[in-house]
Formats: sequence, C-alpha cells, structure tokens
Amino acid sequence: MPLSHSEMARRLLGADPRYAAAQFRTVFADGEVGETGSLLYASHGRWIVDTEHGGRVLRTPQQTGHEEQDGSRHTLPGPSSPSATSPIALLLPRYASIHGRPEDDWVIDDREPIRTDSEGCLNVTFRRTEDHRYVATARVHPAEYCIRSFTTPVATAELIGLRFDLMPAEADLVRTLLGDT
Repeated sequence: MPLSHSEMARRLLGADPRYAAAQFRTVFADGEVGETGSLLYASHGRWIVDTEHGGRVLRTPQQTGHEEQDGSRHTLPGPSSPSATSPIALLLPRYASIHGRPEDDWVIDDREPIRTDSEGCLNVTFRRTEDHRYVATARVHPAEYCIRSFTTPVATAELIGLRFDLMPAEADLVRTLLGDT
C-alpha cells in the first residue's frame, strides 16, 4: 500500500538513523558547485560535518564546536540546531524547511502522488509555501526516511554515497571527537 502524504510527513519528522555517513554537495541551476564536504552521524544528536572550505562542526547534546581551517576552535554550550540548508537537514529532515511550519519555505504537495524511482527511492513533490507555482522534489530513502537529494528551481542539495553504518576509521573518529557510540 502506498504511503500517504501525512504518513510521509510524519516519517520525515521522525527520521533518526543510528549511524550515517555521506559526502554532500550543492549544485546550483547554472551548474556552479556550492558547498561540498562530508558528514558522520552517530545517533542522539551527535555529528561531525566537514566542509571543503569552512572547517569542521562537531555537535553533541552538551555542546557545539567549530574548528576553522586555521586550527582555531570555538565552542558553544548546549547543542545548536543546524540551519535548514545544512547537510544535516537532509539526513535529519526535521531540521529541513519542508514541513509547512510558519518558518518553512516548502510543504508536501498532496496533489502529487509519491512515486518510487528505479533505485527504490521515494520521490516526493513539494510546493513553495508563499508561491505555489514553484515546486521542488525530494528523493527519500525508503527505510530511513532521510532525504538523499532535494531539488528546487535554484539548486540541488544531495547526500552522495549515503550509508547507514560507519567504517572502523569513521567509528574511531566519532569516538575520539564525540565520545562513545
């Protein structure tokens, strides 16, 4: 039985894989490449995001730290929420601007069916909250409900090579920087 739009919205809000690793990138409609990098996620709000040009973000439930490329570090007490354009918002869609909340830019278009593509991803159509003429498409992982790619008229943000396990070196890095998994 196909997933209803309300069930898809519920699952996107609740997505929280135990572990995940991926490369990420944003490509603008004109072909220019924006932010690129990698991410590691280790449940319970703990992650590492490395950007090609912007250093590293480390987040635990106790603090959020930033390591700049020059080696300087800044730490803020408590966890901070990622921006809606962060690659973490693809992995944890509750942070994405797609739920039709007052601060959100997009909402699921319940007039369009949810389709399954040739790779098994669920294709979900969204419409702009302020102007319904603009549409976006998300490719959603069928088991974890993470967004593999989100395409708008302006850009595509995507997680590349998304997997839900950590290789030994990645697990060691997570333990070293974020604590036990």
